[in-house]
Amino acid sequence: MLTDSDVDHKHSIILVEDDVDVTNILAGHFTLTKFKVFKAKSAEACLDKLKELDYKVDVVFVNGTIAADRGPMLIVNIRKVSHEIKIFALAENENNKTRVLDYGADEFAIKPISPTTVVEKVSMLLMKRPAEAQAT
Repeated sequence: MLTDSDVDHKHSIILVEDDVDVTNILAGHFTLTKFKVFKAKSAEACLDKLKELDYKVDVVFVNGTIAADRGPMLIVNIRKVSHEIKIFALAENENNKTRVLDYGADEFAIKPISPTTVVEKVSMLLMKRPAEAQAT
């Protein structure tokens, strides 16, 4: 059986999700595509995990209810320390779309969405380059 140290991870992600079943499903899909997955059940737990990892993570995935309630605070706090970390927010409806994007989220999707589509969208987000990097 492969251990975590045997796997060559291409990216790392923190899943900020308060539903354990959803977290496990998403973690499985991301692991299959060689992401190193970290889990957090709240905005505060995510910030603690980021600090523990010295802010060396590629993506933070924020669940809809957390994005709607505490997500903006989480997004703002991540942006205070890093503009390199990509932030992907998922929500129940479009009401909070503008707000989370204004606070600094890089991408936004609305439920329902399949785990496979989430992985694809996050992977595409990681392939995007800043405009200034493309110009050089």
